[in-house]
Amino acid sequence: MNPKYVLIVSGGEIIPQQLYDITKNRDCYVIGVDGANNILMELGIEPNLIIGDFDSCSETVKHKYLSSSKTKLLNPVKDLTDTHAAVLEAIKLAPEFITIIGATGKRLDHFMGNLALLKLCLDYGIKAEILDKHNRITMIDKQLKISKHKQYGKYVSLIPFSDEVTGITLTGFAYGLSDATMIKADTIGISNEIREEEGFITIKTGYLMVMETKD
Repeated sequence: MNPKYVLIVSGGEIIPQQLYDITKNRDCYVIGVDGANNILMELGIEPNLIIGDFDSCSETVKHKYLSSSKTKLLNPVKDLTDTHAAVLEAIKLAPEFITIIGATGKRLDHFMGNLALLKLCLDYGIKAEILDKHNRITMIDKQLKISKHKQYGKYVSLIPFSDEVTGITLTGFAYGLSDATMIKADTIGISNEIREEEGFITIKTGYLMVMETKD
């Protein structure tokens, strides 16, 4: 099976309506990560794959899925996070796109680790995003086009993920750039806005996080 779209539901902050809308409007291969399966069960969403060590799952979820053939049970003592393991499983499916929700929340350490998973997907040639109520985050190594009418919120922020990003050119934005370089300490890319019908971002080298955000 090679689905075009994989939805990973992790154990951070989840907006039930957003999760429901995604699964209703798209043909998704759903991977439920550990405690996120509690919400999936509450919403009546059946995951295609369950992954985790079940340390944050309800007894009802454990009873239904712990011995299921669709479950990949992880050892609680492990080197990778449950979300990282889920992304690796998604990559095996060779989809065109991966969306991760529940990747943000109170645990900033997990959030920072999840940002790095966007690069992992990119390295395999798979487009990926982290999505929550206020943010859509992706990572690029070449280019990206954002339609003003489809953007996720008012602001577009650019944050270097690699030590240096070169050849940054922005067109269609309130604050344009031409063949610019950013380093990790730069904040020049924060809170830009698209002023034309489309905003274009191109880079020559490095990895650049693109965050579409709303208050």
